[in-house]
Amino acid sequence: MEKHLLHFKAQINYFSTERGGLITPVSTGYRSEIKFPFELNSYIAIQNFADTDLIFPGDLASVNITLMNAEPFLEKLYKGMDFQLSDNSGIIADGIVTEVYKG
Repeated sequence: MEKHLLHFKAQINYFSTERGGLITPVSTGYRSEIKFPFELNSYIAIQNFADTDLIFPGDLASVNITLMNAEPFLEKLYKGMDFQLSDNSGIIADGIVTEVYKG
């Protein structure tokens, strides 16, 4: 897998399948769309699971995130910022930034 700079850590609540979330577990490198409130653009979030090999529907996890093509937005990131993750089926998770990595 291509190495990417980590931008932030987040606590993410992956919705259960019944709630419209994941259907199957996902592993490090999983990519989804991420949308922040008051930000017009959405970005691709590459998720890195440091503490586990797989994330299952309904899991709550601490995840490292890399945003693709988000350089102008990165300076706006702050601890406590909330967001939603989605894929082709709709919103699959919500989360909150717990730590922002600089440089």
